[in-house]
Amino acid sequence: MKRILYILALALSIVACTDDIDKSNRYTFTGETVADFMLNRSEKYSHFITLLKRAELFSLLQTYGQYTLFLPNNDAVEKYIQEQDSIYWATKKTDDPIWTGVTSPLVEELSDSMANVIARMHLIEKNYHTADFGEGAIDKWNFNDRMLTINYKVEGERYYIMLNNDAAIIDGDNQVENGIIHLIDKPINTKSPSVAAQIAEHGFFSIFSKAIAETGFESKVLDMMDFSYTEPILSNSRLQKFVPKKKYIKYTAFVEPDEVFHKNGIYTLADLKTFAEKWYGTEDKDNPRSPKNALNKFIAYHFVEGELPYNMIVPSESGYKEGVYNYIFVPGHDLYNYFPTMMGKLMKVLKPLSTTEAQNIYINYNKRDLPYNFEMRNHLDVRIMELTEFTQADEQYADFVPTAGNGLIHPIDKILIYNEDEMSGNILNERMRFDITALQPELSSNNLWQGSSYTYFPIEYCKGLKRYGQENILHSRIDYGHNGDIFVFMNQYDVAIKIPPVPSKTYEIRISTILPSAKSVRETSFFQVYFDDKICGLPICTDIMSTDERIGWVRDNETLDNGVENDKLLRNKGWMKAPDTYITHNYSTGEKAPARDNCSIMRKIILTEHIVEGGNWLRFRNIGEISDPLSIGYSEYWFDYIELVPLHIVNDPLKPEDRY
Repeated sequence: MKRILYILALALSIVACTDDIDKSNRYTFTGETVADFMLNRSEKYSHFITLLKRAELFSLLQTYGQYTLFLPNNDAVEKYIQEQDSIYWATKKTDDPIWTGVTSPLVEELSDSMANVIARMHLIEKNYHTADFGEGAIDKWNFNDRMLTINYKVEGERYYIMLNNDAAIIDGDNQVENGIIHLIDKPINTKSPSVAAQIAEHGFFSIFSKAIAETGFESKVLDMMDFSYTEPILSNSRLQKFVPKKKYIKYTAFVEPDEVFHKNGIYTLADLKTFAEKWYGTEDKDNPRSPKNALNKFIAYHFVEGELPYNMIVPSESGYKEGVYNYIFVPGHDLYNYFPTMMGKLMKVLKPLSTTEAQNIYINYNKRDLPYNFEMRNHLDVRIMELTEFTQADEQYADFVPTAGNGLIHPIDKILIYNEDEMSGNILNERMRFDITALQPELSSNNLWQGSSYTYFPIEYCKGLKRYGQENILHSRIDYGHNGDIFVFMNQYDVAIKIPPVPSKTYEIRISTILPSAKSVRETSFFQVYFDDKICGLPICTDIMSTDERIGWVRDNETLDNGVENDKLLRNKGWMKAPDTYITHNYSTGEKAPARDNCSIMRKIILTEHIVEGGNWLRFRNIGEISDPLSIGYSEYWFDYIELVPLHIVNDPLKPEDRY
């Protein structure tokens, strides 16, 4: 039903919301630019023209390009400025002043910096029609380097597309020569509180907000920018445009509304402390700011580093991006990701397409009939609520704003906790496939993941990566692979990846490996794998074809037993076919097929090792020789994902080769 409602919202947002619009000057396609559209209706949009000119953006909108502009009229701009001015002066002398950036009710008295912020908030360098919007974040940031989220609001028979649940599109899809203009009822709010401050602004999160204050956690999620980062200069100037200019720091919070706590008998902060101690113990009971304290652990498990909008928490069934290398997941397979929390423990986020609950996304979804720990029955299958659903669930939630200056807030429908026995014995007691980019929060915080095209960055950009030596400080990631993106280690690489904080036990460790699908002339590439400082087997050559007898790959339909014996042969040589869960594009043949049928994509078994809380590093060192260390495209290793498989699962005689 929700999905139907959303589709109706998309279809009716323009028709149903135009009753109050003066249609006498309604735009029809005449060859205007974005700038012309406003100039020709300057009696309505002169204020925003002024803002754009002061931001030095107006001339840009007169030129060739692709731009989406969310455009408020003069009355809306004036009202917004007056409101922000009132908020500032009303709170200026209080203990908790609110800095809005606006200190005068007059548009012409805005500071240059505030005019710049407001203008940039409404502009995206890409064309978006209303039909392109779906629940969650718009995939490209605005000119303020901020994410805009989409949800839908219903008022009687009217359906509105909402931006950050704040500004409504009242007349969409005005197409001009260099873009698309959506008329909105008011400016998009530019305030930039932290995630913790945004939670505190909503009274229905009062218990959780008090717990944040009690633990001092607001100071841990306060940063917005890593000012120590400086843009590196590439020797290849052609590629310089793909280097990140900044390094933002962002967080995602999964938060229980008070109503959820009330259903569990929790009405006060004291009640929540008692509840937390039941699950996390009483160590450092009197010091809530200690990471060992129960309440502190409770809050920390609700925060993930990185910005994770609803529509990007797990991969999309149809792939992340449009394009040649748009990978599509095979229908009927669950979509998931694993994320380290600020507690130092994992959460699993899953969309169970293998069940009838395909419309929902859950944290720590229980696929067993019963939980491992019976007391955990009310704390599994924690549903992340879609913004539209949440804002329509109760009048008090109608004005909820999920976006903050340094991240996002997701309401959840159950109390979220971490229990070691449950996670080790059930939720994480499985083959875990970690997409390498999902483990790097710096990428989601800077709009650099899920197929955002080529990116070149220093290894130090991500704290989950480290390099040895001084060679080749820049590496690339492109939109290709299992979850829509992949790392490419280039040339004389020597790079380590931090193992995620899995439960302590013995695991078989596997890595994704790209092999040539046809013979080609290129430099031979060898790399050595290390687990911490321990050498893992012989060097791996990525220039031999998987059909070579040294590996022995054979397509399933070319065998008499659907590949069963070939799986055994490959495994004896330390190799496995790719998973059968997603569709790949074979760039040599142009064909699309399940990854298992793609001879260029393999899994390499590295070693069996006991891991303690994921404090280890997996290192990859190029040991081949390259003729030109500054070249691009030689001696590469394409890293997509890592698999950690509990040894008892690998050795289970009832479970043959892991096909999925």
